[in-house]
Amino acid sequence: MPTNDVLLEVKDLVKHFPVAKHRNQQEKAVVKAVDSVSFNVHKGEILGIVGESGSGKSTVAKLVMQLLEPDEGQILFHGNDIFKESRKERIETKKQVQMVFQDPYSSLNPRMTAKEIVTEALIIHKKIAKKEVDNKALELLEEVGLGKQHLNRYPHQFSGGQRQRLSIARALSLKPDLIVCDEAVSALDVSIQAQILDLLKQLQKTYGIAFIFIAHGLPAVKQISDRIAIMYKGKIVEMASSDEIFDAPKHTYTKKLIDAIPPSHPKYRKDRMVRED
Repeated sequence: MPTNDVLLEVKDLVKHFPVAKHRNQQEKAVVKAVDSVSFNVHKGEILGIVGESGSGKSTVAKLVMQLLEPDEGQILFHGNDIFKESRKERIETKKQVQMVFQDPYSSLNPRMTAKEIVTEALIIHKKIAKKEVDNKALELLEEVGLGKQHLNRYPHQFSGGQRQRLSIARALSLKPDLIVCDEAVSALDVSIQAQILDLLKQLQKTYGIAFIFIAHGLPAVKQISDRIAIMYKGKIVEMASSDEIFDAPKHTYTKKLIDAIPPSHPKYRKDRMVRED
């Protein structure tokens, strides 16, 4: 992809967290959650980030979302360093970078209806007139496979997959350029996972939205991603196209992730068949 197509550029990102010091330790110990991580996300691209728990992938997501400040490094969005922007500029950037969390139930206000949830940001940022709220809410719900009958329901009245669709509709409301999905399908059944992944792929094609799709296993990431970054102990140890990662993994940890896919998994069988041919 051409360099002028870069939407997000992460440069030498570092984030350490202090841990409790033992009596005999001279220096304060730290956990190197993110240790000199660099990568780009191109416009309209889906970048998968895979790693085990504690690999640093969710910390990267929080840094991109400005939920954490880095110790070192830069994150450039549309060429601008997001941590050097003015307060007004940061607010504009946050509109353009939205997030879908792992647990939709805890990330959705239980006292708000679906209509209120998906239009809240539009109302706060004065992007919609009061008379347009109902139509816009329905439009957003229909974008993610929900309908008019869901408008006045509360989160507890939805299934897990429907709640995640509601979270995606909320993320879409401000027409972002980038959506970060942090373990967004890991709590769902495999069949529901496939539906949500298909939805994200369709949104990418329809609106040109870029995604960072974070997961701890490769099958879901393989299904959706253009490129995959493998994280291990705070570092990106390998990055390549989705096919290259599966067909010719270079790092030992990547090979372990592939070997960990159950032989019964349909994605595993399909990929093995392709390689054996």
